[in-house]
Amino acid sequence: MSGRRVANAWLGDLLAEAGWSGAELARAVNALGTLHGLALRYDRTAVAHWLSGTRPRRPVPELIAAALTERCGRLVTVAEAGLGAGSAGPGVRTGPGAPPEKGGPLRLALQARADGDPHGRGPLLRSPYQPVPVPAAVWDPDPAEGGGPGAEGGGTRAGTGMSELAARRHLAAHAEQLRALAGSFSGLYLTHGGVHTRTALAAWLAQDAGAFAARHTEGPGAAVRVRGAAGRAVSGPRCGVADVWRGYAQLAHLLAEMTVDSGHHGLAQEYHGIALGLARQAGDRRMYAITLRAMSAHAGRLGQPAHAVRLARTAVETAPADGEPGTLAFLLVQRAAAHAQAGQRAAAAADLAAADRSHGRHAVDPPEGPFDSYARADLDFARARTHLALGEFPAAAAALERSLHGRAAGQHRATALTHAALAETLLRLGHLTRACEHWRAFLTAAPAVQSRAVREALGRLLRDLTPYRRTREAVPTVAMARALAERLP
Repeated sequence: MSGRRVANAWLGDLLAEAGWSGAELARAVNALGTLHGLALRYDRTAVAHWLSGTRPRRPVPELIAAALTERCGRLVTVAEAGLGAGSAGPGVRTGPGAPPEKGGPLRLALQARADGDPHGRGPLLRSPYQPVPVPAAVWDPDPAEGGGPGAEGGGTRAGTGMSELAARRHLAAHAEQLRALAGSFSGLYLTHGGVHTRTALAAWLAQDAGAFAARHTEGPGAAVRVRGAAGRAVSGPRCGVADVWRGYAQLAHLLAEMTVDSGHHGLAQEYHGIALGLARQAGDRRMYAITLRAMSAHAGRLGQPAHAVRLARTAVETAPADGEPGTLAFLLVQRAAAHAQAGQRAAAAADLAAADRSHGRHAVDPPEGPFDSYARADLDFARARTHLALGEFPAAAAALERSLHGRAAGQHRATALTHAALAETLLRLGHLTRACEHWRAFLTAAPAVQSRAVREALGRLLRDLTPYRRTREAVPTVAMARALAERLP
């Protein structure tokens, strides 16, 4: 920083509002850094330097703002903390105060293209997570957004000529292709994790979503203009465009989840925002709620429990009241986990009971598809997260056992993470032998998975077994773990 430093009164005011000392802020920032994979060692001396006008390097300003956001119970931006407005970096990344709903296929294509640029994507991949305003729990889309009359059943403005019929068929075929791709990429993610799978999906979207945006210059709410093979504009049916936007919303959501699994949290947040915007403009409140649910889980994972609760509540309130019961179970079990992480035991228990009731109705005739079905094994795994947050370790172990028994063959990522979670829980309960059995099962499944979550679970295994490394039960497990750690990237 050039010139004389100016004391940061804004940060001082925020510390007073939070009721924190400099040492407490430093500890909160260090804890968030750990969740982002950063080994930070700040103390009250560092905070004193920040208060005197020194600005730490990114992503520390964003972590400071995130820590203050959680403590103060309201959105605190980097600029409000007197630490700069925040650099957007490459691609189309927006500032921390921007609304979470972002753009359409063109924005998705631009973000995916920047993501795939080997020369400029470094800052994008390192960008930190920042809490953003939570959308209001209101769903009253204007017909111009694709949710009005005719959006689902076909508009009255669609022509009947050959050009219009060809456009309709083209859109229907494209929507079907996107649904098939969502199923394929979802399966790859469940099997092999997100690290390599996401790069393939981003590359595909950079090309396909960009080409679609070039042909369709308006959103799904109007009779869009479609460029034919000869370059002549013809009218296209808005219902078909809405189906395509819904397909892109699903793929953007999947790409966000894979990016979380790769440890690129700021970039994942961007993809979640793009998925929200696509779902909104497609008039798909169910997909919108599902994405809010994913954003809640992401916030909870990164030490933002109050923000996670707000997102989870909005997801449940936004979902269709007469929607598929499996979707409601999916949303409720995340709200339970968020309530548990925030220490709201009664609310968490009530949500778990409601999720069980809803899933019971879903199980009678479950639909198929990555965004349509919710397996009991996944519900039990989510239940375990809630029990763990509440310190209910026997209940968590039982839920994880049920989840393992219900896992489909070949789901290496989910299976590995379930074994790891069960091993950690059993060790807390004092069952070293059984814990080691499940850790060895985790180590057997892990080599087929490229996932930051699996890598972090391996690190916890080595840490937790350090006190037992010379015991008969732990020796082969530690040896397997060290051998795997040497081979993982």
